[in-house]
Amino acid sequence: MAMPPIPQNRIATVLGHNPWFNRRPAELRRRLIQHAQVSAVEAGHWLYDRGDEARGLYGVLSGSVTTYVALDNGDNVPVNISGPGAIFGFAAQLLGGHRVTTAVARERSEIIFVPQHALATIAHDLPSLWLHFAELATEQLTWAVRIIAERARLSPRARLAARLHAYAIQWRKIDGIVTLPIRQDELADMTGLSRKTVNGILRAFEDEGLVALGYREIEISDEHKLKRLVTKDSNS
Repeated sequence: MAMPPIPQNRIATVLGHNPWFNRRPAELRRRLIQHAQVSAVEAGHWLYDRGDEARGLYGVLSGSVTTYVALDNGDNVPVNISGPGAIFGFAAQLLGGHRVTTAVARERSEIIFVPQHALATIAHDLPSLWLHFAELATEQLTWAVRIIAERARLSPRARLAARLHAYAIQWRKIDGIVTLPIRQDELADMTGLSRKTVNGILRAFEDEGLVALGYREIEISDEHKLKRLVTKDSNS
């Protein structure tokens, strides 16, 4: 969908919430923002599918995107939700040039895209670009391994607390308010728990003052207690 030009300072502000982006040299950040294209997509729009040729780097300016992994039985399992400031879609460059996941917009969203030819232009002037992206891919791999470890090691309460805490960091606003636009069935799929179990744990968290449940959203009331719950479970 065609859109009016997006001010570069808005893109910079949103991407400024991304720790990886913030650690990049100023010139690299400027060049990525300069080449960023922004398009509006509706809920259910597929950004790319598994097996597609990798054509560039993606980010979220507003809205959110779900990443799916296909199992051998054909099921597509949601493994992550990316909100504003998230950067993704580059790992394929290190894995033969084809996508290994599927990315779909959860809601009407503004998607950032830096095409492959623009990345090549940047790399011509800044050869270290590929090392920076290797670090990004490593961070995303670390995230995936951590999720596997949490599902194997943590109790259901701590597993859910860990995912909520991770998303709280991503969705935290300047005023400190954290509201996750995430449904309970999505949390169930991503944590390997039943929806009934997730609902029961969330109700307990609400009684304990950790969260406040709303329609299709969860407000984080106490990030620190969520983190302590995970740490306590990990050390038990």
